[in-house]
Amino acid sequence: MTKYSRWRAAVVTTFSVTVAAGLVQAVEQRPLPAFSVVSLEGAATSSGQLAAPGQWLCIYVTPTSPASVRLLKAMKGWESPAMAQRVVVVVGAPVEAATAFAAGQAQEFPGVRWYADPRGEAWKALRLTGTPYLLGVRDARIIWSLAGVLNDPTTLESVIRSWLM
Repeated sequence: MTKYSRWRAAVVTTFSVTVAAGLVQAVEQRPLPAFSVVSLEGAATSSGQLAAPGQWLCIYVTPTSPASVRLLKAMKGWESPAMAQRVVVVVGAPVEAATAFAAGQAQEFPGVRWYADPRGEAWKALRLTGTPYLLGVRDARIIWSLAGVLNDPTTLESVIRSWLM
């Protein structure tokens, strides 16, 4: 499957999810905004440092969101080492709470980069409306977003795999 075919399949699947659930939001492609998050080791990290070349996925979660936990549990079965290196999880919580939350998830997500958003900078800059929130990013530009999760988050697997592979 060519890169274009995978992208087209992702768009068709995304459109299907949109029609079926009304969850995918059309996003005017825009640059990844400037914000700062904190690594779980305590180092400040700018949004520019998060950006990887090519396509990657930013997932914003909160420890108190059952939908966030459900999505991350579902994703454990989907990921591969190649996918994990292109996923960034930002936890909307103080560093200590984000670290505790990530510790419960990260053992089964090797390679995924975890950050805390203790002051809500990423939340505000990304204009998020709920959690979990997924952002498809290509070359430091937000291409698509998804707010919330279907009752069965595995319906998102093909979208996420198509985007990251």
